[in-house]
Amino acid sequence: MKAWLNGNLVDWSETNLSVLSHSFSRGSGIFEVVDIVKTVNGPAFFGLKEHMDRFFNSARLTYMELPRSKEELIDAVMETAKANNVSFGASKFFAYYPEIEMRLVPANPQVSIAIFSIDFDAFGITQEELSAPITAGISKFRKNHPETVPVHAKVVGNYVNSYLAQMEVMKRGYDDAILLDTMGFVAEGPAANIFFVDKDTVFTPYIRSALPGINRTAIIEALGEMKCSVKEKDILSDDLISFSEAFFSSSIIKIHPVRSIEKRTLGSACPGPVTAGLINKMDDVYSGKAQTFEKWMLYL
Repeated sequence: MKAWLNGNLVDWSETNLSVLSHSFSRGSGIFEVVDIVKTVNGPAFFGLKEHMDRFFNSARLTYMELPRSKEELIDAVMETAKANNVSFGASKFFAYYPEIEMRLVPANPQVSIAIFSIDFDAFGITQEELSAPITAGISKFRKNHPETVPVHAKVVGNYVNSYLAQMEVMKRGYDDAILLDTMGFVAEGPAANIFFVDKDTVFTPYIRSALPGINRTAIIEALGEMKCSVKEKDILSDDLISFSEAFFSSSIIKIHPVRSIEKRTLGSACPGPVTAGLINKMDDVYSGKAQTFEKWMLYL
């Protein structure tokens, strides 16, 4: 398979990085993951421009100077997906400091950019398994406080928090984690935003401590078209017993219905009626059948 590395398509094996590099040893790399969906008009990136905007915002928040423009990198992501004949999968791209560094701040702030495109079919991955109903546990690890690190940046070091939360709940027998912030309010999942349903109203946490998800934005827009009320709200763990449905959302999983939280079953069916209706709506969106979402597509 081919990867894009600093302007050239190379074999994946050539994208090596020293363990002593700054971005490996300090966690200073930034990244994005964007979906490639199957549509009635052929494969397309969903929200690539929005992901690229967030990539540049992550660079800004972490004081990283990117050596390429947004337009150049969008072209490079497209080129890499075409080189690997991706029709259903994802592209993941990184900016990082490749040089060996012993200092906390890199003495040589040269930035490399690497882009990968993966076809899920080649790995036997299906959307059904990515989006199957799951159980969730509330992690004992709290979400990073926004005054300690830039929580709105997809920076590698931030994901130690997510990794620990996920590992902790998995060891207790759950599929995925819900992270609370340092004030005790629900923030998000380890790598996904979260939504809760009460009757025909959908609630989601403020993004004060959560990553502003690209798929989150699309889902809120879709729920509006479904005439569902969507409200941002501070949600305590004790509030979770009042909801009949819940689901995670991210670019790869799209929509992940939550069957239970801390062994308490939500509603009588999973997915519940609102989540099921949203899944059907988003299936039309991702397949290119929803004309109002055409602005999200960038066709290969």
